[in-house]
Amino acid sequence: MNIKEKVLEYIDNCDNNEPIFMDDIKKYVILNMNKDTDIKQINNNINVIIYRLLKENKLKTKYRGIYYKPTKTLFEETTISNKYLIEKKFLKDKDGNVNGYIVGAKLYNMIGLTTQVPNITDIVTNECKYHKIFYNNLRVNILKPKIAINNENYLYLQLLDIIENKDNINIEVDNFDEIIFKIIDNSNLEFEKLIKYARITKNKKAIELLIEIAR
Repeated sequence: MNIKEKVLEYIDNCDNNEPIFMDDIKKYVILNMNKDTDIKQINNNINVIIYRLLKENKLKTKYRGIYYKPTKTLFEETTISNKYLIEKKFLKDKDGNVNGYIVGAKLYNMIGLTTQVPNITDIVTNECKYHKIFYNNLRVNILKPKIAINNENYLYLQLLDIIENKDNINIEVDNFDEIIFKIIDNSNLEFEKLIKYARITKNKKAIELLIEIAR
């Protein structure tokens, strides 16, 4: 099977209005090609193939390197919302497993710790391989996690980040400890695991507060 066939195979397996990432296409094709094939040539060919699909209106561009197959309605073609794109790119992987979570002022607002309404969302995600990257189109900062995020640990890590408050967000409530305890209780989090992850991530502030709450 040649490069074009592999590209089309990958795209055919994507649903309409689902984000299609250039990086994922290239990974798929390279993985399924002969190991002797020149990677630079593969990437160049893929770029040409995608360009042709765009000209033929078989694909649409959301942002650079992000495409989708549009659904035609009676009046217009549909597109992808930024919220959905953020979820698919930074919060869950292709199999639906959690690989990121929201932090910062946006999260503080969601749980009632502040009335601030930030126009930028901070997300800790496995997709970030460096310290911090800003996506202007999506108004998102992505941050590298201290440890790999998965279905089992993401709520623990998110809570620890709430306690740490490394951005020094102004907390506008007097019952911070009670809110933290309520989150722990409602999410069925185990204190032993919270302490374990706090130690792994070297979150001294969280350890001190958790010990205080547990008394």
